[in-house]
Amino acid sequence: MGINEAIAVTYEALIVIIKITFPTLAITTALAAGLTIFQSVTNINESSIQQDVKIFATLAILFVTGPAIFIALRDYTLIIFERIAMLQ
Repeated sequence: MGINEAIAVTYEALIVIIKITFPTLAITTALAAGLTIFQSVTNINESSIQQDVKIFATLAILFVTGPAIFIALRDYTLIIFERIAMLQ
């Protein structure tokens, strides 16, 4: 395995990680921003509300996107196993 193949594998791994994490991070960040604005407008200074909502939203998002995460990881793992088999 040369340096170009190692860079390609690393690049593909980063793309898979971004595909897996982006929906959860984007939705949770937008939700946190909305809750922060809501709390500042209504003068509610309770931080546990924001944490609870973000935890439940993150769990719901992961539950919904779980099959897509599984498929992305399975496909990448199969590609890596094929490349390992070609090394020998």
